[in-house]
Amino acid sequence: MEAGVPTAVTRPGRDRGDFTASQLRAGMDGLWSEESEAEQDAGGTIVTRDTTPGQDSVPQPGRQLLSADLRLLLDTSGYDRKQVRVEANKLLAEWDVRQLSDPRVSERFGGEPGTNFLQLWALVGVMLVKRGDLTLDQVHALRRGKRSCVPGVPERLYDYWHLTWKLACADPGPAPDPRLADYLSAAGRVAETHPCPHMFKAAHSAPTDAYVPQQVVVSSAPGAEGAQDTRLPATDVFAAPMALSLLTAGPGGGKSTLLRVYTADAAAYMADRANRRRDGTVPVLVRATRLSPDVPLADALAAAVDDALSPRLSPGKLTADFFRKPPYPKGKWLVLVDGLDEIPEPAARKALLHSLDEAAAEGTHRFLVTTRPLRPDELDDSGVRPAWYELLPFTPEDLRRYVRVRFAHRSEPEADAARFAMLMADQRLEELARSPLMAAMLCDLYLNKPGESLPTQRTAVYEAYVARIERENQHKEIKETHRQAIDALVRPYQRVPDVEAVTAAAVRARDALPEIVAHVAHRLLFSDDATVDEALAGHEHGRPPEPVSDDATWTGFLTELLLPTGLLTRQGDELIFPHRTFMEYHAALHVTRNARDRTAVVRSLLDGRWIRPYGWPFVRPVWSLSVAELSLSGLLGSGITPWLTRADMSYVGFVLDQAASSGTDLERRLRRIARKGGAEGGTFVALQAALGTKAAVPLAGFALDTLVDAALGSRRVPGEQRVLAAETLARLGDERGLAALTALVAHPERLDTIDPLHLQPQDDAMPSPEPDASFACLLTRRDTLRKLAAVTRDPTLDAAVREEAGRVRQAFGLLVGMTPADGPAGPPEEASR
Repeated sequence: MEAGVPTAVTRPGRDRGDFTASQLRAGMDGLWSEESEAEQDAGGTIVTRDTTPGQDSVPQPGRQLLSADLRLLLDTSGYDRKQVRVEANKLLAEWDVRQLSDPRVSERFGGEPGTNFLQLWALVGVMLVKRGDLTLDQVHALRRGKRSCVPGVPERLYDYWHLTWKLACADPGPAPDPRLADYLSAAGRVAETHPCPHMFKAAHSAPTDAYVPQQVVVSSAPGAEGAQDTRLPATDVFAAPMALSLLTAGPGGGKSTLLRVYTADAAAYMADRANRRRDGTVPVLVRATRLSPDVPLADALAAAVDDALSPRLSPGKLTADFFRKPPYPKGKWLVLVDGLDEIPEPAARKALLHSLDEAAAEGTHRFLVTTRPLRPDELDDSGVRPAWYELLPFTPEDLRRYVRVRFAHRSEPEADAARFAMLMADQRLEELARSPLMAAMLCDLYLNKPGESLPTQRTAVYEAYVARIERENQHKEIKETHRQAIDALVRPYQRVPDVEAVTAAAVRARDALPEIVAHVAHRLLFSDDATVDEALAGHEHGRPPEPVSDDATWTGFLTELLLPTGLLTRQGDELIFPHRTFMEYHAALHVTRNARDRTAVVRSLLDGRWIRPYGWPFVRPVWSLSVAELSLSGLLGSGITPWLTRADMSYVGFVLDQAASSGTDLERRLRRIARKGGAEGGTFVALQAALGTKAAVPLAGFALDTLVDAALGSRRVPGEQRVLAAETLARLGDERGLAALTALVAHPERLDTIDPLHLQPQDDAMPSPEPDASFACLLTRRDTLRKLAAVTRDPTLDAAVREEAGRVRQAFGLLVGMTPADGPAGPPEEASR
């Protein structure tokens, strides 16, 4: 026998007996066909002998032997693998042993022995019973160690398979792909390099340098009734038990940084083969926009990772087969999908989630997907049920720790930290700075001009930050860099007309760079363009002049112009914005660049959302987050979608601030929305005020009064709107939100008010069409149940709020005779309103 391989078998309940492998194999009593005989050579090594003339016997490693024996037994049993798994799991359930999943059965037939012999014995036993070699009672008796009851052939069969399992366990198995070490080295080094180095001083160029750990709150699985408020270290999400997990946080909440820090740490840890545990994971960081349900996962990962790691790894080294199989035996890939919300279309996001869920079921990959908060019905419609986590913002102590780290290199770090805290308090920026990105930007602005006042609100911070980048460009001699790029572009042309045409086009593009950046940002947010290169092609200066016949040459030139500005950065071979909020800021500049565009976007956002329900003028107008009046500007792509969600609030805030700074009167419009727009209008203004939108902050009191009236007042309000008002109050930390839900538990009938938007005539062609009140009532009740379900499972709300919403949902369902499952089951076009 080979070293380390047992030559004897311990028989449960009896003394040790020495059985050679050939003796045990002989005990198979005719199982082995003439085509696959086995014997033991002089050295004791188990070998197989193929009957092909002239072919010598070849030693068979333990795992290969196990695989060959199982496959042969399957072929002669008359079962297929699915049948074997079903029957074996029946035995394992009786034995109180963990049952086998389909991937685990595939592993066994592939030669992976597993750590529990009883799982293998269950597979073997059901096939031997099917063949007639054993009875089911004998399989049970051997499992319990009652060997005296089944002497002879059954005992030798058991001993043979136990020895084969031990041989397979002693076999070291296949080695990991030799490319894994290079991949881990490159992935770790790239993750340690900050994607936006201009955002930090040289002393803090890596995400890990100033990283302050955050926490996550764990939500119940979507659809579950109970709510949890379990707070864990954010790094625990990487060990989530489910194969697909969702991590949500608001803009600048630290999602991307968390993924990069983990990738850097995990890559360094896994580089040591001793740390590659059973069922361990190897991280793969990829942007969501680089994945597609129409492209096989392994192919998409290979292309995206090859591009992202190109500074550190030879192009083409990581092919699809590298990601198609486990990174090492029993290991898995942990695919970190960053920025699901950056995919513009909800249908495309749902399709990608569904494809990831299907890939996770195959067992080789696990997934953690980051996103801003999505509409709950996106998950409902996709059929995906991931684990759900919310990344919490900085606590006051977290913020103090972060500031101390950022100021550690200063000559008087404590004094600077105290002065910075005082400036934030003066400008009331403490709540805004709980966002890690905002904290980073404020620290950077302070370090750039220590002691000077900080900007007063969010958009002003971004304006100051972009201005700081532009000032630094003057020291980088950006004009000279641009001149050299133009000279390099023109150099190949000799004819004077060509030189003049190319030079003129290049100068126009250089002078229009701010406009080009804003155009690209808007296209990436609201069109099908997936990359900056694609978005550039849609701009008038993004198309090459006639003498330049190669589009790639012109795009490369524009890239050389854009990179030194610091407004975009390079990731692999691709230009990206430093953060999605920077993209939103520049996109807002694009839609407010002139008076006509500002008028159109404000109409789409504010004025066009007043709706006249059926029965007007006897029923007052309603302001809606979910319905916008169609206009020519909307059809031409103003960038405003009919449904406004919390994920859209960041972009909308930038738009409103830019419009107000250009002289657009927003105070009157927002005041009307806050006071007369009902629950949705109050929610909109209140969330904008919380975000720091300048025009909305003074009107927060009006918005809160409207929300309190809708949640707790005696006026008849549709159930969905009443729940929305309570939810928004709770989200803003107002205890009246929870009080409203508690009151609804006792009086669920207050939710049973028909939504006037559902009271529409059934047929406009009728002379006097009358609305169908019974159908409107059904739709309204389903809307209410759907909204309560969404609140119940929203991880961004406190556990007490989610629990109370669950109680309201149950009470209302009993009142109207509808089960909770009836809520989301309504007509999609109505129920998702």
